[in-house]
Amino acid sequence: MLSALVLLLLNEPRVEADVTYATVAGTELKLDLYHPPSDAPKTNAAVVVIHGGAWMSGDRKQMKDLSIQLAKRGMLAASVQYRLAPKSVWPAMLDDVQTATRYLRANAGKLGFDPNRLGAAGASAGGHLAIFLGSRETRDKKPTHFADQSSRVHAVLNLFGPTDMSRDFPANLDMMFQLVLGKPKAQAAEEIRDASPINFIDKNSAPMFIYQGLADPLVNPNQSRYLEAKLKEVAVPVQAVYLKDVQHNVPMTNPKVRETMEQGIEWLATHLTKR
Repeated sequence: MLSALVLLLLNEPRVEADVTYATVAGTELKLDLYHPPSDAPKTNAAVVVIHGGAWMSGDRKQMKDLSIQLAKRGMLAASVQYRLAPKSVWPAMLDDVQTATRYLRANAGKLGFDPNRLGAAGASAGGHLAIFLGSRETRDKKPTHFADQSSRVHAVLNLFGPTDMSRDFPANLDMMFQLVLGKPKAQAAEEIRDASPINFIDKNSAPMFIYQGLADPLVNPNQSRYLEAKLKEVAVPVQAVYLKDVQHNVPMTNPKVRETMEQGIEWLATHLTKR
């Protein structure tokens, strides 16, 4: 019985919770590390994992299940906290996930992964931020933390993240724009452009896997189509899966969803380990 218990524990990721990666404006920003179990494939890779919540809510603990699956595939998963609106407005969220990325890269030796094998995965607002990690170098020209490190990742798993904030959003979401951007939508053209990762996609962007439900009532599926088309236009590898009748979620009881998530995780591992 004891041997079976020991074996079970060895086959589960080791979780290192509440690691402070930076202190910003008096707030400690934390991440949870999910270390690959002993029987996992050796990828020497890591993934920044980013929660959703319309940039206003949510918690890194929501990404526990995905982080565990990434770790079981042999990748160190770091589920990160970032500052939320309306207390903090754009681009605080982007700055924080870029800081977390630089923290991981600066500590790659200690954490046991190759800094050239760093990916990102996120859902909804987290997918939006993950796309940025694959397409935009450090926004802050004078970052306080880990300024000598890159904020770019080498592959992205995007789950229904918005890509172009200038279109496809109904008027009933205008208040969200105001809370996140810090000014009314009609006065925020510059901020909307800056908060749209589609505007930063170029030939140097990271390969991306896109998961999108066609019945998504919050993020129009066209948002994923724009991203897919732009990546193809600049000859960056992309794989997109559009799931009929799936909404703004990842219902793992759906066999097609489960298959797609397994495919996306495998795709991420393959693109990181072949570098």
